[in-house]
Amino acid sequence: MKTTLIKAAAVLLAAGAILPASAGSLTYQGVTFTSSWSENVLTLEIDAANPTGDWAGATSLGALQLKDIGSFTDVTLSSAPGAAGSWALSSNELNANGCAGGAHPGFGLCYSGANVALSDDMVFQFTFAGGAPSLDAPHLKVDFFGEGDRKVGSLLSQAIAPVPEPQTYAMLGGGLALLGFMARRRRK
Repeated sequence: MKTTLIKAAAVLLAAGAILPASAGSLTYQGVTFTSSWSENVLTLEIDAANPTGDWAGATSLGALQLKDIGSFTDVTLSSAPGAAGSWALSSNELNANGCAGGAHPGFGLCYSGANVALSDDMVFQFTFAGGAPSLDAPHLKVDFFGEGDRKVGSLLSQAIAPVPEPQTYAMLGGGLALLGFMARRRRK
């Protein structure tokens, strides 16, 4: 009985090791930012079809920064919508003047370039190499623009807190079901 339970726990733990490590979501002024990562790839999805509040007049995204992401020796923007694929990487802080703040090489990244039209499902993927990236709760900054490249609203600067993946709940449910099965079997 104990052997079966130990084997089942080992299978559940192994399944947990191959699932995505973390995901998180943040909604601010009608725009939802969702981050997820697996292995050394961080995916940032921006759903910005209907911005509200200070961002109501936003039509494009001109820069984004991720910080508080551990350390790394190299990062590439492996996937991006439209012209964002050719954005330039900087280790500087994103501020009101773009990626022009203080430098934090190997601990944060700032990408900027030609503005990209806001839409649903804007997906950015960053691939990290070297160091010890910690991508479960990245601090995100974005710079939105309106017509004529005028800045719109306040510069977002918030952490995307991690939330459990659906697979985590499935794994928990499977474990509880297994424990219930074992307890019922023991009573008979």
